[in-house]
Amino acid sequence: MRKLVYLFIAVSALFSCQNNNKYTIQGTVTGDAYEGTSVYLQQMTENAMVATDSAIVQNGTFSFSGMADTAVLRFIALDETVDPQQERRIPVLVEPGKLEVTFDTVVTVKGTKINDAYTNFRLQQRELVQNIRSIIGQYNSQNAAGTMTEEQDAQLQQSYEEINKQLTDLNFNFIKDNIDNKLGEFVFQNSSSMFEAEQQKEILDLAGEEFKSTERIQRVRKRLENLENVAVGKKFVDFTLKDTEGNEVSLSDYAGKGNYVLVDFWAAWCGPCRQEMPNVVAAYDKYKAKGFEVVGVSLDQEHTRWVQGIKDLNMTWPQMSDLQYWDSPIVDLYAIQGIPHTILLDKEGKIIEKNLSGKALDAKLAELMP
Repeated sequence: MRKLVYLFIAVSALFSCQNNNKYTIQGTVTGDAYEGTSVYLQQMTENAMVATDSAIVQNGTFSFSGMADTAVLRFIALDETVDPQQERRIPVLVEPGKLEVTFDTVVTVKGTKINDAYTNFRLQQRELVQNIRSIIGQYNSQNAAGTMTEEQDAQLQQSYEEINKQLTDLNFNFIKDNIDNKLGEFVFQNSSSMFEAEQQKEILDLAGEEFKSTERIQRVRKRLENLENVAVGKKFVDFTLKDTEGNEVSLSDYAGKGNYVLVDFWAAWCGPCRQEMPNVVAAYDKYKAKGFEVVGVSLDQEHTRWVQGIKDLNMTWPQMSDLQYWDSPIVDLYAIQGIPHTILLDKEGKIIEKNLSGKALDAKLAELMP
């Protein structure tokens, strides 16, 4: 009898543990378009989304269930062929408990502390993004109509910067509070570029070793290392490319030779680069006699288009490229995330400013070469 009692206790404990690890996902899809279609529970791999389970939408609902020994990141995805306008995929942290997922105008996931926090974060994020789009819409509309005043321009710019900071802070705080779980890691992987280097380092200091050892995060860490190497106050990092005639040229052929040098990373296909180039041309014409040089480093792919861009934009300073587009090693070497990207070097080749443009570039050069 005693053995039977022990066996009963052991079996009861086993079932208790299993029940404690059970998860259920109850889903709702508004509208009739998805009735009878498949819903997928997916796992994100390095190369693709892989379905681990599926269900059918019946009477506007679907469900998944199973055991979750550890919390894992999964994605719930609707049939992508039904409605291109519908938000069709949402990340969820699958963990013991009951989750409720609603696909409506806004997709929500509720039921556990972390998923609740992520939904709240997404809703705030959505509102801020909509506000930013509204400001951009106003700016473009008034520019196109020719009704933009300097005061309105400044107000819209200020509003944009304020909301953009709120968005950055929102992402940073969510990730910092959740970098110990898969949802926090996922958000960081997809938004790390919006943070300053020190913020990225702060988050990674809190992250687990397994996450930091992944290939994607190793690239982030390498970029931070490269960024440190080309920080303001450091000497330029040399590289060798080819000029428009195919001759090898190095940055050191111009930098550290007694002139102030603006290294301008650009491309003929880059609209913002073309928009900014008249300011660089004006600065070059104004200060070249006082010891100012510009070196263009192109991220183009086509030699003909590169050379035509130089001609069209009246760029009369030295140019170099490897025509490898974003695959150029220079992108990683200088931790470039977007162009135009500029670096101003002093006479000894030390980096003194980054990303100067327009009036700010002219003001800095006037300070250096009065």
